[in-house]
Amino acid sequence: MSSKSSGSKSTYKTMDDIASFIDGMKFRRKTFGGVDELDVLRQMEALQQVYRSVYENQAAYYQALIDERDAMIARLKRG
Repeated sequence: MSSKSSGSKSTYKTMDDIASFIDGMKFRRKTFGGVDELDVLRQMEALQQVYRSVYENQAAYYQALIDERDAMIARLKRG
């Protein structure tokens, strides 16, 4: 897996990071009957954390843009 697999929430910022994470996912196989269900659940939890990290980073970015726009509007209204 890439260096982004360390689990640090701040390393995942874009949808490309999510795609890379998914590409690197590996599931433990059971001797009989496919994959280990507990491993799949753990992997899905990790994927959910990656999605949350990307969402939070994008939300912060867009909030900063909104704040910047609001500040610009306030400056224009003052003079």
